Amino acid sequence: MSHKKNRKSKSSSKRPSKRPKRGSNDSANLSVEAVGESLKCEVGGEVALPEAEITQLCDAIVARHENVLRMRRDVLNSKDDLSTDLADTVLGPDRESRVVPWYPMAMHPSPEMTRPSRTIDYAAGEFYLQDAGSLLALAAAQADTDQLRGKLICDLCAAPGGKASGLLEAIDEPYRLAETTPDEVKPPRGFLLANEPIRSRVAPLAYNLARTGSDQYAITSEDPEVLADKFPGLFDFVLVDAPCSGQALVARGKQSATAVQASQIELNRLRQNRILAAAERLLRPGGTIVYSTCTFAIKENEGQVRFMMEELGLNASPVQRLVDYRSDLPISFPAEALQCSYRLWPHRSACAGSFAARLAKPAAAETADLDRDRIDASWRRSTTSRSRDDAMVPRDAIEQLPFLICPDDRRHRFQLRDWIIDAIAPDAPDWVNEQFVIGPEVAHRTGSTWKPSHAAAIRRNAAIVGTTSLDVDDATASMYLSGQTIPATEQTGWQIVRHRGRPLGWIKSDGRIGKNHLARFARVE
Repeated sequence: MSHKKNRKSKSSSKRPSKRPKRGSNDSANLSVEAVGESLKCEVGGEVALPEAEITQLCDAIVARHENVLRMRRDVLNSKDDLSTDLADTVLGPDRESRVVPWYPMAMHPSPEMTRPSRTIDYAAGEFYLQDAGSLLALAAAQADTDQLRGKLICDLCAAPGGKASGLLEAIDEPYRLAETTPDEVKPPRGFLLANEPIRSRVAPLAYNLARTGSDQYAITSEDPEVLADKFPGLFDFVLVDAPCSGQALVARGKQSATAVQASQIELNRLRQNRILAAAERLLRPGGTIVYSTCTFAIKENEGQVRFMMEELGLNASPVQRLVDYRSDLPISFPAEALQCSYRLWPHRSACAGSFAARLAKPAAAETADLDRDRIDASWRRSTTSRSRDDAMVPRDAIEQLPFLICPDDRRHRFQLRDWIIDAIAPDAPDWVNEQFVIGPEVAHRTGSTWKPSHAAAIRRNAAIVGTTSLDVDDATASMYLSGQTIPATEQTGWQIVRHRGRPLGWIKSDGRIGKNHLARFARVE
């Protein structure tokens, strides 16, 4: 889709104690004048930063920033031995000093952790690496609280999945922690639709969602306007991490110095207007939208908040704990648009910089309950069509993978998608059955052979029926993650490799050696 040509990446952050690295050679051509022009208010002509700070901003834009660790929610919330050990080994004794202030569930890595992405803990999904600035959107969504529990959520521009996986953990983690409680007191489960218009970006999105271990999600690859036509007024919460000029990505080589040019900013502003109009249509009355970018241009940030208020009829929905990061534009800018707008500047905060805003769609008090009932009826799954789903599963898949694909397993709804089988949560929305929707994958066919998918091995909240496991130590886990064969037990067939109880992936054992079936994209090499 052309509207995401300038789509951004979502990683990198810098601690102020280290000297920033320079970015790409092209970043040296960054125009201070053009940056200043992009920070000028349309009304009044004032510039958002003092002149001296604009030079500092330009220097910070071309400086590389290290990633931070966004920890899995249950690692921080649980008191079991594994979580305690992780807190000590991954986070370190001085972790309080390294916490990201606007998102306490993330922190800068300890000095001893030189390559976090090459650790067993990372492979096991205990943390996600991303730019500290990108967490501002999750903070505005209150994803580190229970505010999203039980919500129906749409991430409209979701790849590669840093924010989407954070939202998924927010709606599903409270349920996972409550698995031992009686059904009548369990917290409600939410559901995430992660939409990515560019099909080539769907695969990394699917992988990052699978890493959470949840099955409460589905993926689409639709233009936002098309998606809004299909699901009008459906979602409680919509995240728009919009394609933008990407000024915060210049240092990483993901954008060039042209990111500060007026023509690029205007092109993206128009594209964002179209996406935001679609996002408003997706929202139910009373629903919430969080809008975010990785640029500093006022037209793409506070200007879009004003657009949502004046043209789309949305209202400010400020987050009190983010008041220290509220946009401080000159007084000529409409004050109501600044109440819910938040900025991180790379020369002031330990990150590459970002923008986020939180707004709400009005709802009449007397119709709110009726509206909620309508939505529940439209997307909550009916069990009457279950047999139709199971009938779609090929018989040879059931014969080859009986431990994985069992039509009598009431914890999944199996669905065939070309040469792939999805296993959908039983309480997922009705529309997950639509042809354009992708569910969590559990098996795929190569020729005439069905194989279990990596996503099936790493599910945490929906155990695979009858699957045996092989527990391994640190050394064997490292061998496995690098793609090597590993020693196996006398048990033959497909097995899930686990390290300290955490699933890593599949092997196929001959009773002596475990042939490595870890997906290449999940390897640590």
